[in-house]
Amino acid sequence: MKSKTPIVKLGLTMSPRVWLNAKIDLGATCLFSLFNVVLNQFYVAFAIQQGASHAQVGILTAAPAVGLIFSPLWANWIEKRNRPLPFVIIPNIIGRLLLFFPALFASPSVYVAVAIAFQLLMGIQAPAYASLVSRMYPADVRGRLMGYVRVAMGLLMIPLAYVVGSWADASGPSGPLIAASIAGTASIILFRGLRIQKQKPKPQADIRKFSLRDQWALVRGNRQLAVFLGATTFAGFGNMMASPLYQIIQVDVLDLSNVQIGFARMAYYCGLLVTFLVAGYMIDRFDIKYTLMCGIGAYAIVPALYGLWGTYPAVIIGNGIQGIGEAIWDIGILSFIFRLAPGREAAVFGVHLMLFGFRGSIGPLLSTTVLQDVSLEVLLLWAAACGVIGTAMFVLGNRSPAGARRKPDLSA
Repeated sequence: MKSKTPIVKLGLTMSPRVWLNAKIDLGATCLFSLFNVVLNQFYVAFAIQQGASHAQVGILTAAPAVGLIFSPLWANWIEKRNRPLPFVIIPNIIGRLLLFFPALFASPSVYVAVAIAFQLLMGIQAPAYASLVSRMYPADVRGRLMGYVRVAMGLLMIPLAYVVGSWADASGPSGPLIAASIAGTASIILFRGLRIQKQKPKPQADIRKFSLRDQWALVRGNRQLAVFLGATTFAGFGNMMASPLYQIIQVDVLDLSNVQIGFARMAYYCGLLVTFLVAGYMIDRFDIKYTLMCGIGAYAIVPALYGLWGTYPAVIIGNGIQGIGEAIWDIGILSFIFRLAPGREAAVFGVHLMLFGFRGSIGPLLSTTVLQDVSLEVLLLWAAACGVIGTAMFVLGNRSPAGARRKPDLSA
């Protein structure tokens, strides 16, 4: 029988089970780094280079959001089954293997079809992952362990961004896409080794059918959560509206090579890396609203840089700030939901993801549709204005000391 005596690793006291999970998470995340670089940083650029139209770029950018519209449905099923791990493993294995198709058939329509299929699968795993992480790590070390794992990923992705860009310039996107698919599949297979803390099954009377009304009841009457959802909706809409425009500027306007795009992605990963380390520390020690405020505000700065400056240095700086924002949204939002809704993470995260699904679908399609009538600069400034509104909502909505101290009841 394995010892359950707490051990000290990375300056943290934890059980052997938690340390095992951290090592598996680290190994899987490092393997995932190549997949992450290719899919999230080069995939749209590859599609544009293969002849994707502005409308197809809008669909590619909106694809991650489309799958998340249905997240509340999956979140309800995940809560009923009370076993989140299969909902993470199975969709990811299928989705990561799909990258073989654009590698073998270099057509914009194939890029679009694969992106939509992949992101529909990710709509299943996203709320499951929120529930899974709460069982992998206890709350007192969760922020730092998530940060450390992502720091390792960021360290790998900085050189990988240059390698992928150079590789694609030399021989086209097929090689990076195939390698990403293999590495991504291997990482999720390794993830199967996690040791998840067992939880008692919910009584049958507590297992409910899916109802948007019930899920929104988690938000109604909870000022802090409502402010958070409103602020992230505005700032996130601006970010998604601007996202395809960044790719169009880099490839069509500035005519950057894949190596130059790789340098921009290196700036992104540097921002991501430093922020994972700092944000993980801050989340465990300070009121999380300050960390989230910085992440939301980042989404106002980046489109303003592109819209007002619009040069290669702006791309480099903008990518760095984008990395800061996305690192905070990654671990900050998960940690925020863990603290507000223990035991109901999947349901609340499902509502958040559903809202992302709507704004993330409408934003890119809107910006690429009106691009023929409205200049890039004006669209980017509109996106920046949405970020400013979201940041202001979050700051003003968290000013009340009473609202900040009130402990919400989300058990209903």
